[in-house]
Amino acid sequence: MDMRHTLWNWGSRMLEGKFGNCQVDEVLQTIVQGKGTGRLNLEGTSIFGGRVQATFYIEDSRIVHVEVGIGTAYSSLVDLFSLREGNFSFASGETVKNRDQSVPVADIILQVTAALDEWNSMRQRLGSLDAVYALRADGATKDLTLTREQWQVMASLDGKASLREIARKTGKGSVAVSKALYGFIEAGLAAEVDVPAISQDAEREQLQRRGFFGLWSRK
Repeated sequence: MDMRHTLWNWGSRMLEGKFGNCQVDEVLQTIVQGKGTGRLNLEGTSIFGGRVQATFYIEDSRIVHVEVGIGTAYSSLVDLFSLREGNFSFASGETVKNRDQSVPVADIILQVTAALDEWNSMRQRLGSLDAVYALRADGATKDLTLTREQWQVMASLDGKASLREIARKTGKGSVAVSKALYGFIEAGLAAEVDVPAISQDAEREQLQRRGFFGLWSRK
């Protein structure tokens, strides 16, 4: 983790700094090791594109409440933590009255680590989540056995919807959709198509209204 300018001020109980190279999990691990209770602010560039700004309230190493900044694009919990670079601050001891559903930080670390490993293996082939793909008429002809998740993604490859839109429509996260599509590309079943970019502002607002913890099951 690029911990330049990181500061642990015992007087104000504040941990802050910059991170890089997708190492948000190390920030979370530091909080867990200290059995942290407090407010974590994250702001940075998502590996899936766009900016992320979010505040997480943590009690006894469990996230209990989240506030997501306007304009932040996400379709799963993992999206909010899968950052390429950015800033963080953790104010120890700060709590919140409104609590949602409790999620262990340790579980998030495992999910984020797995997501980053998968994405790093796919990103050169897939590129942006705003790319649009369609099934190939001359695709593979051998018999395939698909999971329900793969069928949902395949049915959405209409040459119009972006990967980001498919993640929203299927209720799956960015990593799951990308992984399914990557398999289709390797099998010769899908290819990228050139279409005009479509604004995602309305869809982002809709996701934000649904709340954060409803996204925990999406990876």
